[in-house]
Amino acid sequence: MAVLETPYADPAARILYGWLVANAKSSRVESFLAVVVGGGTAFGLIVITSRAWKACHVDVGQVSNGLTLLFLGLPLALIVNIVLFTLVFRYAGKAFLMSFIAAAIAIAIADLALFSWQGTPAGSPGICPAGVPPWWPAWIPT
Repeated sequence: MAVLETPYADPAARILYGWLVANAKSSRVESFLAVVVGGGTAFGLIVITSRAWKACHVDVGQVSNGLTLLFLGLPLALIVNIVLFTLVFRYAGKAFLMSFIAAAIAIAIADLALFSWQGTPAGSPGICPAGVPPWWPAWIPT
């Protein structure tokens, strides 16, 4: 019975062609970083959203804004940030620092999108023009 030759049979070919599967950089380190970075940025997103809602006098309804952010916004931000960090960090490449930077950039973009979606509700009868708080930098899109 003949052995099927693949380009990955030779160790030098593995380095040349690379693996098609993800590299585990260390599941404990990856999990720890995902929780710390994802949780920290989720908390920061909730704080910025809360400040924007207070500045624009956004009213969510019968429930106070803090409870809405705590029980709806924080779990959503945590799930998005942790899953996104894990996926990008795992599949971005073999270099630890470059994977970390790529994951941080992906989380920043996702948090900006989440803030644009819920942090500046244009349909709410707030006092800010287009739902954007006055302290928000003009060079950052919302």
